[in-house]
Amino acid sequence: MAHEALEEGSEFLLDWQKLKKVALCESPVVPVAVQHADTLELLIVAFANEQALLETFRRKVCVLWSTSRNKLWIKGETSGDVLDLVEIRVNCEQNSLLYLVRPHRTGACHTKDAEGHSRPSCYYRRLKWPEEGIPDGDLSEMLKSLVRNAVGCP
Repeated sequence: MAHEALEEGSEFLLDWQKLKKVALCESPVVPVAVQHADTLELLIVAFANEQALLETFRRKVCVLWSTSRNKLWIKGETSGDVLDLVEIRVNCEQNSLLYLVRPHRTGACHTKDAEGHSRPSCYYRRLKWPEEGIPDGDLSEMLKSLVRNAVGCP
């Protein structure tokens, strides 16, 4: 599947196999929720290994582990949309992290909006609640009909 169709298309193509793929990653990882320190908007959910966490502390910017490329991912290194680290939190079960960050610029997502600007968050689509309720029948077809492009959604 082409990245453009996945990232810019209006078809619902949720990757239900993502965690299975992460389990096959070459490095043990934990999920990381990356949140804007001021607005508390969720910017991205990704993964970090020990090396990424150490580099995050060392560089004082958001560093993650790319599970698809099996390498360090310094957020914004190529785009300029660097996320400055404000704080790191660990959940109660110590199996996930929360990075509180401040974007250098306005973007946090590698995708672009219609004007060519980096989107402020990776969560730029929303599922539209069906007015007539959830119909019986093929769930996957119903889910596909719910997604709509939501550029600029709050």
